[in-house]
Amino acid sequence: MTVLESLRKNARFLISGFGSAIVLLLVWRAFDGAPLIQPQSDLGIVLGALLVAGYVVFQDLRESNGKQP
Repeated sequence: MTVLESLRKNARFLISGFGSAIVLLLVWRAFDGAPLIQPQSDLGIVLGALLVAGYVVFQDLRESNGKQP
């Protein structure tokens, strides 16, 4: 299994998780009266999302252990 195959396999999970986190964050900021875009904080969120995606791909590749689909 390649990285792209793993991302395709887990796309719904990753997109729904990241999408709901972004919506929650924007709603939270809107009710708080804070700016919706905060570059420093948003960079941390993007890095966290990349780490989660990397972990999911890593686990997928580990489980496949070189097996062909």
